[in-house]
Amino acid sequence: MRNIQPKYEPDGLSQLIIPIDRLGATELVVERIKELLENGTLKAGSRLPTERELATMLGISRPTLRTALKALSVMGVINARPGAGTFIANSLPEIFNHPLHFMTLMSDTGINDIFQARLIIEPGLAELAAKNVSDVHLNTMNREIEAMSESLANPERFLKHDLRFHQTISRATGNKLMSGIMDNILQLLFQLRGQKHRDDDDLQGALTSHERIFRALSQRDGQRAKEVMARHLRTARRHWQS
Repeated sequence: MRNIQPKYEPDGLSQLIIPIDRLGATELVVERIKELLENGTLKAGSRLPTERELATMLGISRPTLRTALKALSVMGVINARPGAGTFIANSLPEIFNHPLHFMTLMSDTGINDIFQARLIIEPGLAELAAKNVSDVHLNTMNREIEAMSESLANPERFLKHDLRFHQTISRATGNKLMSGIMDNILQLLFQLRGQKHRDDDDLQGALTSHERIFRALSQRDGQRAKEVMARHLRTARRHWQS
């Protein structure tokens, strides 16, 4: 049986694609494609308009479009078939189910941006967690601290337990929205770990900071938890940037 590829309607699609501002054009092209996937205009297996048509619809140059399409190809969202055109992948990557993670990867978010976000969010989460933390959460945090202590000679393993400790704090707040946001931020930080190789003194200092945060949470002291969390994050940011 002949394989019939899904078709698009050029006129209909051109009405749905909004021309974009050239500032940050690559990210916005990707975002437009994502929107069309989410609202069902494009589906898995759909063929995209030609490069010339798509560039005209979006009001951008073809080189800018090519850069965006290359980004989508690397992420596994589209694939080019010689002689047939460019198609949406039959199976979309998991990243499309995590909008914040998608956005940060596309905008080239750096260490400073991540720690700035953490300094705004996490001290408040620590304060809230002190009010709502359960013994189960405290036991989990304690195990992560013990694992960090055993991983001082292995920075990557240490970081895994470090981030799990912080994830447990966000979950201890009982706020699922904030917990989800923190999961995305911490996962991105873990992906950027190659930019910084922490030394033993750095890890020992981080371990001590986590112990202080844990004590404040154990005592249900929200103000103290907020203060030591902020101090820890400022120190961590200096180490990551040094």
